Amino acid sequence: MVNKRLLIIGAVVALIFGGAIFALSFMTGTEPPVEILAARQDISEGTLVGDIPDDAFARIPLTGDEILLSSYLTETVWQQIRLAGGIVISDIYQYEAVPLSVIASNANPKVVDIPRLGLTDPSLVVVSLKNVSVPNGIKAGDYIDLIVAVESAQEQVFSLVQTQNFDTLTEAAAEIEETADTAISPTSTPVPTPTPEPTPVVEPDYPLAKVIVMSARVADVQRDRTVSASGDRLVLGEVTGIDVVIPRVAQEFVLMADTAGNLAASMLSPMVDAETDGGPTLGAHFEDLLDLFAADRNALEESE
Repeated sequence: MVNKRLLIIGAVVALIFGGAIFALSFMTGTEPPVEILAARQDISEGTLVGDIPDDAFARIPLTGDEILLSSYLTETVWQQIRLAGGIVISDIYQYEAVPLSVIASNANPKVVDIPRLGLTDPSLVVVSLKNVSVPNGIKAGDYIDLIVAVESAQEQVFSLVQTQNFDTLTEAAAEIEETADTAISPTSTPVPTPTPEPTPVVEPDYPLAKVIVMSARVADVQRDRTVSASGDRLVLGEVTGIDVVIPRVAQEFVLMADTAGNLAASMLSPMVDAETDGGPTLGAHFEDLLDLFAADRNALEESE
């Protein structure tokens, strides 16, 4: 009788422990597999995303390191890239899992780590700005306007020295000699040279400010980093620089403003359409401020 009772107690304990182990293994089990896209066929560099048929990829469920798997193309990301558009920048081979680094698209999440993947337009470049004033809450993906302010103009003299080889100097001497022979010829007739009309130059009153780039996308934000008091994590501090996607034709003005001027970034509303909103601005200088001051004062005095 005693043995039977012990047997029942042992069976109950075994069931309890077995159930607990099963529940624990279920709760701490592996993550569900991630569907990675692999190529069914070769896809050449330069192929537009819109030209890739949907059946060009096989969906393969994989489990493993999350960071490793996040570097490959998934179904969700592929649908986002198809909507945004893009281009293949490196050959994709048959039976190969597709890494995100081979597709340039604004919808590619790897743009945060590899900014060039977002440069689907060859007229765009990424510049790094270290002296720009920015809102402290700025993040990658935000859109900004870049404004330069100039306190005063300083005239500088630049000397351009062009190196010339012996052949060039010889040709120049020959041309001078021919010109001199023509000048002393009795049959030559002097041709009057018209006086060039001076081009009107705008002389602004300093200080002045001008928007030089509109709707630029922030590719990356650099911040000061310090170790926490506990020593177990990094604490992000003030912004020390930003990487910005700008038109290639504007890079000289932007870098000049970042180096020698007072460059500032104003964060745009998410409601702004970067493709259509914005345009050239008149800029502002000191005389404009005086005109605004007078206009507002006159309007208020007339309303009283």
